[in-house]
Amino acid sequence: MRLQSALVVAALLIVSGFGCGRAPEGDSTPAPIDSENVPASDASRPAAPIIQTSADADAPNRILDPRADDVVRAMAAFLVKNKAFAFEAEERFDEIPSGQPRTLLTNVRRVAVQRPNKLAADAEGDTLSRSVWFDGQTFFIFDRTQNVYAGIPMSGSIDAALDTLADKYGVSVPLADLLYNDPYTVLTEDVTYSRYLGLHLAAGVLCHHLVFSQPTIEWQIWIDAGDQPLVRQLAISYVREPGEPQYVATLSKWRLLPSLPDDLFRFEPPEGAQRVDAQSLVPQLPGGSE
Repeated sequence: MRLQSALVVAALLIVSGFGCGRAPEGDSTPAPIDSENVPASDASRPAAPIIQTSADADAPNRILDPRADDVVRAMAAFLVKNKAFAFEAEERFDEIPSGQPRTLLTNVRRVAVQRPNKLAADAEGDTLSRSVWFDGQTFFIFDRTQNVYAGIPMSGSIDAALDTLADKYGVSVPLADLLYNDPYTVLTEDVTYSRYLGLHLAAGVLCHHLVFSQPTIEWQIWIDAGDQPLVRQLAISYVREPGEPQYVATLSKWRLLPSLPDDLFRFEPPEGAQRVDAQSLVPQLPGGSE
C-alpha cells in the first residue's frame, strides 16, 4: 500500500447527478442485524494460513490468509470493472506534535475517477481546503484558502500521475491505492501478514473485515459483503512513526456509472486566483507530505 465556500467537486458532483438519484444497492441503509443469525459463508469459516518461508535470512516469513487475499482481489476486480466512479470519505487522523498531546483531526474528501486518465478530488476540513484536477495532460492544484493555483504538465494515465507525484514530489495522496488500474497489486505489495477477521459492521454495512501488515504500516479494511464489494472503511497505523499515528477513512456515497462529464475534470481558475509555482503547492496537496 502506498498510503500515506461550496466545495468545488461537491458542486460538480451534484450538477452531474452524483448528489441525487438512486444510490447503488450497497448504499441502502440495512435493516438491524441479528449477529447470532448471520448466515455462515465459506469466507467466515476457519482456514489454515499459508506460510511462505523467505529465502532471505533477514526477511520475515509471510503468514497469509487466503480468505483475506480472495476478498481484496474481488474488491479490486469489481472496482476496475467500473470505469467511472465517485465516493466521499470522512477522514480521521492523529497529529502528534513533539512534547504535546495527541490530537484527532478530520477532513472530508470527495473523489471522482474516469479511467484511464481523468481524476478530480476535493478536500475540506481541519487541515486543508484544496482541490485537484487531472485531465490526462495537466495536474492542477487549487488552494481555496489562499486563492492560488498551480498546473503541472503530466500526460498519461492516472497511474502515471500518481507515480509522478510520489516519485518526483514525495507526495502520497490518501486513498490513492483505490484509484490505480490494478488496486490489488498496489494494496498487497510487500504484505507480510494477513488475516480474515469475520463479518463486522462499517458505515452501517455488513463487511468482510481484514487486517494486513507491511514493513512500515499495519492496516485494516472493511469491504462490503453484499453484491457490490466496495470499500466501506480503511484504517492505517504507522507503526514506525513516533506514537504510531493512525489514519481512518469511512467511505460512503459511492456512485458507479458508465462515464462522467468531461467538465468535471476541467479546471477553470476562479476570478482573482493567482497562478504560483507548483513547488509551493505540491507539498500541500490534500494529505500530501508537509
